[in-house]
Amino acid sequence: MMALSLLPGCRGGNVPHSGDTGQNMMRHARNITMTEEGDSMTFVTLRNPWDTTRTMARYALVPRGYRPAAQFPAGIVTMEVPLERSIVYSGVHVSLIDEFGAMDAVSGICDAEYVSDMRVRQAVSDGKITDCGNNSMPVMERIISLRPQAVLLSPYEKSDGSSLFTNTGIDVVETADYMELTPLGRAEWMRFYGRLYGKGPEADSIFNSVEKNYLAMKQKAASSVNRPSVLFDRIYSGIWDVPTSRSVTGHLIEDAGGTNPFADRNDGGSAHLTPEEVLYTAQNADIWLIRHFEANGLSLDQLGKDNPIYGKFKAFRNGNVFSANTLECPLFEDGAFHPDRTLREMIRLIHPEKDSSPLQYYTKTN
Repeated sequence: MMALSLLPGCRGGNVPHSGDTGQNMMRHARNITMTEEGDSMTFVTLRNPWDTTRTMARYALVPRGYRPAAQFPAGIVTMEVPLERSIVYSGVHVSLIDEFGAMDAVSGICDAEYVSDMRVRQAVSDGKITDCGNNSMPVMERIISLRPQAVLLSPYEKSDGSSLFTNTGIDVVETADYMELTPLGRAEWMRFYGRLYGKGPEADSIFNSVEKNYLAMKQKAASSVNRPSVLFDRIYSGIWDVPTSRSVTGHLIEDAGGTNPFADRNDGGSAHLTPEEVLYTAQNADIWLIRHFEANGLSLDQLGKDNPIYGKFKAFRNGNVFSANTLECPLFEDGAFHPDRTLREMIRLIHPEKDSSPLQYYTKTN
């Protein structure tokens, strides 16, 4: 087994960031660099997205059975690839691995109830893939019993989930793709994940297609004279999270020929606002898109009963509300690694004169 334990101080932004040598293969992603040494090894550096002067992790991906001529510097996790046994925390990554044709290498997943991929859900039901519990409180006994070579988990700024695997001999892959600020930047991480599972050429091919489609549709939408304003989501626990200009969703709105009412905010990802702040800024938004996971769907009547403030929005009064049930459609999965599909949907909603194709994720909320 080639995997080496990551030395203390190499996670969580404790190591000064330094650039990789060689030509970075990434064209859009900003928090990951990837270089290759011939056909033998791939070197990956993950930048700490919360402190971009520092490094989160470094990996050397080595073909199974290959013996490097020299030992790597301290602080680099050496992983034999392709992975043969892995645990995957997020449904969006499970779906991508399934697309690669590498599901045989997934032994267990977390948050199985939120996975929309029916093939994966069936595999869990049949016992072919183990349900390892909630990603915030995984069942460690199950994970360890599966003897995975690696665990793919999403890091958070003030939570170190990787610490659970200290001294277990299990490598941790920090799947920080969700912290990228652009749709193509996030999607490009698939090229790293493909190499983990011996599917590098397949991942490159998929991404090249996504990139080509996305940029073509973005150019098409750029000619729009009218740019309707778009409101997203709703109140949860008294807070309304809205996309900013420095978020994937914010970029999608702009790239689809729309206007983001909160584009002047520079918060990374989402701004956490009160309902009154959202009403003040976006009460005249033309279109309202809601992502939800209610099993029984969503209606305007239900929205109005949930909170009377919703009735004060122009899109609600005009019946221009669309909702996507993420229990039934792969909006989040496709939004992560197939943003060309979600961009097409956005253009269809914002500019139906440019695209009249059937909606794939959203339905009109009546």
